[in-house]
Amino acid sequence: MQQYNFTYNDIHNTICKAAKVIREQDYAPDYLLAIGGGGLIPARIMRTFINRPILTVALSRYSDEIGTAPASTPIKLQWLETDINLAGKKILVVDEVDDERTTLEYTLQHLMETHPDAEFSAFVVHNKKKAKKGKLPEGMKHFFAGEEIEDYWINYAWDAENIDAFAQ
Repeated sequence: MQQYNFTYNDIHNTICKAAKVIREQDYAPDYLLAIGGGGLIPARIMRTFINRPILTVALSRYSDEIGTAPASTPIKLQWLETDINLAGKKILVVDEVDDERTTLEYTLQHLMETHPDAEFSAFVVHNKKKAKKGKLPEGMKHFFAGEEIEDYWINYAWDAENIDAFAQ
């Protein structure tokens, strides 16, 4: 299987360009919401260009303790506190890759159900050009992708065990 290796510099530059596009759309979120774990680093980089507070949720796509059995739907590990008032706020949900779209669909659907008076948009660093199993919920404002890429395996620098050998 073909692979892409993306360095921190690659990701930083992609997010920088995407933030410019987002600002040109005259979109100014009140919060960035990172989907952990893959969206944590991209959200922090996005904050460099769109200086907003970062909220987090965490999901797992695996149902067993060692992370090998895919779950039929993502499993909530951490969710927003109920006392956060998002009414009237614009939230940009951030993740690293839109592969099957199941994580984005699950996250956005639950956010929109629990915070119906907020406006949700999504940003992914990479959107794989392929048919998706999930769909984006109706009522979502924007979908932004830093890059459209082929359906190859992705290696991100933050997953590397040996960072010195990663980019070689």
